[in-house]
Amino acid sequence: MADSQASLLDQIRSGTNRQLQLLAAGGLLPLPPEQIIPLQVDFTGGGDPELASRALESLKTLDPRVATPFLSQGADEKVLAFFAAEATHPQVVETILRRRDVPRRLLVGLAGRLPPDLQEILLLRQDAIVEEPAILDALEQNPAASNYTQRRIAEYRQHLLPRERTALTYGPGEVEEMDDAGFEQAVAAVRALPVEGEIEERTGLSEGQIRMLPVPARLKLTRGAPRTLRNMLVRDSNAQVAVAVLRNNAMSDQEVEQVASNRSVIEDVLVEIARRREWVSKYNIAKALVQNPRTPLPTALRLMSKMSVRDLRELARDRNVPDAVRSTALRLYTIKQR
Repeated sequence: MADSQASLLDQIRSGTNRQLQLLAAGGLLPLPPEQIIPLQVDFTGGGDPELASRALESLKTLDPRVATPFLSQGADEKVLAFFAAEATHPQVVETILRRRDVPRRLLVGLAGRLPPDLQEILLLRQDAIVEEPAILDALEQNPAASNYTQRRIAEYRQHLLPRERTALTYGPGEVEEMDDAGFEQAVAAVRALPVEGEIEERTGLSEGQIRMLPVPARLKLTRGAPRTLRNMLVRDSNAQVAVAVLRNNAMSDQEVEQVASNRSVIEDVLVEIARRREWVSKYNIAKALVQNPRTPLPTALRLMSKMSVRDLRELARDRNVPDAVRSTALRLYTIKQR
């Protein structure tokens, strides 16, 4: 059967049998959807007006029950692009909207003409919106945009899309470390302050005293810091100091995972971990970042595709994470269960 179908396809593509081409363009040959639909799409863009017209008419009237299983998984970008431009049946359009790997430019094109019920489906694709914010622009310009859609667009622009971050763009000379003499003077000055919290062995200072050191002195402490001191400094309120702990020390995967799950560190630390491929490629670290409610939403959403079905299910029930993370976890869990 497979050999006969392959032979039939070869005859159609060779152009030697006009009757077969016309039958194929009209969808009248005994070929499965994954073979006949791409062939028809090719005809619509070919140079033969008769074949193009027949194929276009056939595809526009294609039963959604035939089209959607193929569009949901097997269709390539060319086929998806055709149906995104030409399809009007809600079930077909929804299938394209929900496909995880659909090219984002196709979602932009669809956003400008979706009816309200399908606008809500697209708004569930936070992962795609983060990658291609132009989706929101197109939705906003949609004449049929509902009040709900307009509210969600405003919320996403405020809370979902990454804003300009200046904390991580440190220039090497922005804040210089102290020289040894200045550092000793700074340490001597804080020794007179009350002892608060755990004592760090290398410096002999308490955590409270370390926090009172000037930023250049705390930056100096990040270099080659022992673990106890690293744990203190990585929770520093100054982004440059906290991130310097990660940059200036060799840390085990286990320690990085603990930092990634720590809800008292500032966002910049979590973003720095997510930027390091050698760290974020470790499943437990990526999982810790996703589960940490302090992780910026775009970062968490980007990492969720790495998570297992079991962890997605648990995340969808976790009330400690943002709503967008829970809803995306539920969507990915549903997709991976298929």
